[in-house]
Amino acid sequence: MKKLHLPLGVLKALCIGLVTALTIPLWATTEFENNRTDFRDESIYFAMTTRFYDGDPSNNTQCWDAQNYNTGDPAWRGDFKGLIEKLDYIKALGFTAIWITPIVENASGYDYHGYHAHDFSKVDHRYESADVTLETLVDACHAKGIKLIVDIVLQHTGNFGEANLCKEFTRNWNKSQCMIDECMEPYTKSKGGKLPDNYLSLPGGQQYSARLSLMKNTTGTNLDTKNYWHHYGNFNWDDNSRWFAQIAGDCVDLNTEHPDVYNYIAKCYESFIKLGVDGFRIDTGGHIPRLTFNKAFLPRFKEYGETYKNKRTLYGKVPANQAPFFMYAEVCARYGNIHYREHPALSCYYYTWAESKDYPWTEDPSEFYNYYAPEGDNCDATTNWKSCWQQWTDDKDNISSQPKSNNALLNGT
Repeated sequence: MKKLHLPLGVLKALCIGLVTALTIPLWATTEFENNRTDFRDESIYFAMTTRFYDGDPSNNTQCWDAQNYNTGDPAWRGDFKGLIEKLDYIKALGFTAIWITPIVENASGYDYHGYHAHDFSKVDHRYESADVTLETLVDACHAKGIKLIVDIVLQHTGNFGEANLCKEFTRNWNKSQCMIDECMEPYTKSKGGKLPDNYLSLPGGQQYSARLSLMKNTTGTNLDTKNYWHHYGNFNWDDNSRWFAQIAGDCVDLNTEHPDVYNYIAKCYESFIKLGVDGFRIDTGGHIPRLTFNKAFLPRFKEYGETYKNKRTLYGKVPANQAPFFMYAEVCARYGNIHYREHPALSCYYYTWAESKDYPWTEDPSEFYNYYAPEGDNCDATTNWKSCWQQWTDDKDNISSQPKSNNALLNGT
């Protein structure tokens, strides 16, 4: 074997180059970590928790509608423990933040994705382990300088009701979670609920209709007496009916303009911010009026973000220059242009703006209690609904001026 002899000057240059190569990233990292105040500087890794990595096989379970397939690979397999085990892997890929799918308690035939809420006030047990909770995950991410973004749903529940807005079932976590009739106990009339006592003997289609009628007044009877859900009919992607209508059978649209509804949901998600979650990705944002965001949700989330800002740490410490709580939303656009079908009020940029006009808004829920909204109702009879319709009238065709607006919540867009 021949030995390679290098001149002393070359050797010194190589050594200096090696030290520089090792040192500069450390300096750069320190500088970056101390100034991560803008989420546009983050590199975000998206993970569907249940399908990412299985850290705890004891919480694995199949979905109700998947008993005859996915053999050996149950839909509910990945968990918080698995995410923690792979944080070094994610960081080694160059990512500085992780966005995970919704984590509230879900209920539907194939609910592993997290978008069919059954109880906004609880984290679904199937993500957790005896020694790992959401708080454990937040702390583990922050210990490695990684920010955590949680996907949240404001616009809808699943079709099995919501435990605190319209209780239709009692979830029994001591039973098999892959058997619907074991883990989901109907809250029937004889038990004080509203589902029919013969619910379990009904055909599947009739069971669905019975569940839906309690939220949407689909039988011509005022069952959703406090109007916690919208009762609008079929929606059009190209007008504001998409703000008030059900987008899918498992996405039953909440009355997001109702003070009881938005205050309850905001308080549920406050618990995540309180633990130190760094940001929210908001699902189906384009199906909620901008006015509702600006009047109801954003002020509360901004307040919670400020209240618990010292929980948002990096490497276990509060950063010298701390980033504000961050939010971004999904606005589905079935059209490849800046303006969605020439409607500013349906376009992505529209949802980042503050209001330029003061619209009436009430925090008194009694207006909704005293109003009967049958199936197909236009959602235009209460103060908050009327203001959303007026906002639509004011903004829907204002192409010439709206894109030049400087009233955004963002500092630069």
